[in-house]
Amino acid sequence: MTKDEVLAANAAFYRAFERKDIEIMSAVWSQGTGSFCIHPGSNILRGWKEIRISWEQIFKNTAYIEINTDIIATELSDNIAYVV
Repeated sequence: MTKDEVLAANAAFYRAFERKDIEIMSAVWSQGTGSFCIHPGSNILRGWKEIRISWEQIFKNTAYIEINTDIIATELSDNIAYVV
């Protein structure tokens, strides 16, 4: 995976989040059982089924959201990457 691919995935995630589009969000997330998510103030969610339900609830209960993504750092190591 390249830095450009990581940044494209990051942009796709935030585009889905901002548009509250569960189908785009589904395309970004791994559908495997190894996926996990921790929303602020929440417990860990494991597997896409739980994660999808959480995003559907967030989207349902959020009237409007606008996200600015100022990338500070992007790190890649083997098959793990993160964006800050």
